[in-house]
Amino acid sequence: MIHPGPVAVDRISAVPCIATHRRVTLKAGSTLLLAMTEAVGGAGAWFDLTDLPVETLTYVRPAPAPDECHVAWYSDETVLTDAIVLQAGAHLGRRDGAAFAHVHGLWSERDGTRHAGHLLAEATVLSVDHVVDVWVLDGALLESAPDAETGFTLFRPISTGPVDNPNAVLATIRPNMLIDEGLARCSEAAGLPVKAVKGLGSLVGTRLEGQPALDDDATEVLLTGGTGQGVIAVGFDGPAVSGDLDSGSNRVCVTFEVLLLSQPT
Repeated sequence: MIHPGPVAVDRISAVPCIATHRRVTLKAGSTLLLAMTEAVGGAGAWFDLTDLPVETLTYVRPAPAPDECHVAWYSDETVLTDAIVLQAGAHLGRRDGAAFAHVHGLWSERDGTRHAGHLLAEATVLSVDHVVDVWVLDGALLESAPDAETGFTLFRPISTGPVDNPNAVLATIRPNMLIDEGLARCSEAAGLPVKAVKGLGSLVGTRLEGQPALDDDATEVLLTGGTGQGVIAVGFDGPAVSGDLDSGSNRVCVTFEVLLLSQPT
């Protein structure tokens, strides 16, 4: 995948940190972004969102690029009412000095129709209080900044201060790296063993073991199962797919953001 800007020398960015698991309540009537931010006091965090009822849900899918300045883009927004977030993951970080979330996953309409893609946390409203799992970060945060290589504004990990005895790595993987190679390099850079992986991003197509491939230029992906191999993915058209990534066959499209944990979840 050839991006419009100069290729960055460093293909991964990895910041050691401390990740503390908690169970928190997201409050009804709030946007998902506000509920997550209040639940962790504005800290950086990873959220596992499962069976979450929402009053309104706004999302986009990957789409062909409208110009030569990007390799892909986003579809028009779709708004669902009275829906359920079946399984999603969210990186909570910062953009322009304010809280910002990157959310990928799978959701369902009232009639059972399923959709997947990139959920807009600032335009999704919770219908009931709901308890979720979160890993709150100390010593690292994802912060958005313009990226010359891809032409997008992307999350990147930054250090928020020194930590003793880190148990996690907050990292990003750049375009065209094999995702499994990128995960291994992030672990090596931080010098920590990896027992569980949380993350999301985009791949150039998605190739699964024993299943037909999604061959679109960009697919939105959520890692599932904690190993870095299980995924939910969706392309330009058609339903979402799920399964295990075919080893050595999946390259990052724009970016992949991961939290690597040295303890099993």
